[in-house]
Amino acid sequence: MLLDLAVDLEKCTLEHISELRLPLVNRFYSSCNYRVKCGRFEHVYSLSLEGKIIAAARLIPQRSGCFLLRNLCVEPALRHKGVASHLLRATMKSLAEANCYCYALPHLQKFYVALQFKYFTPEEVPQDIAEMYIRHRERKRGWILMGYINSQASKQSTP
Repeated sequence: MLLDLAVDLEKCTLEHISELRLPLVNRFYSSCNYRVKCGRFEHVYSLSLEGKIIAAARLIPQRSGCFLLRNLCVEPALRHKGVASHLLRATMKSLAEANCYCYALPHLQKFYVALQFKYFTPEEVPQDIAEMYIRHRERKRGWILMGYINSQASKQSTP
């Protein structure tokens, strides 16, 4: 049952969402009070349990060849049970040689550090990531610039 106190992550199914199934993920985000519409060029991943989406994440390809992680979301009743970590670890494995950056909420810094994300300044990341981060910072969003540097990443993903 989805509302059990523990989640058996081995029973969860990871899916790289096809364009035809994006509306299902959009509905999941909506049920979690996220105003998100997944784009057809995004890499969208979900984790399902008993046929129901319990977590999702969007990886948005950037001009520089890296990805921007957006909207990592877990079903509210299943938060703090390792679901987001499980989804993100599996998702990061699929990146092949690309790096991935995110704008982390301050209270999630330890979560990302535990998944081997590192802190960056705008000068240390690709220009497209830096420009977007600076725009958000100017709006006083309070986000922290972090990134997962794939050990096999090519030089094109760095500034």
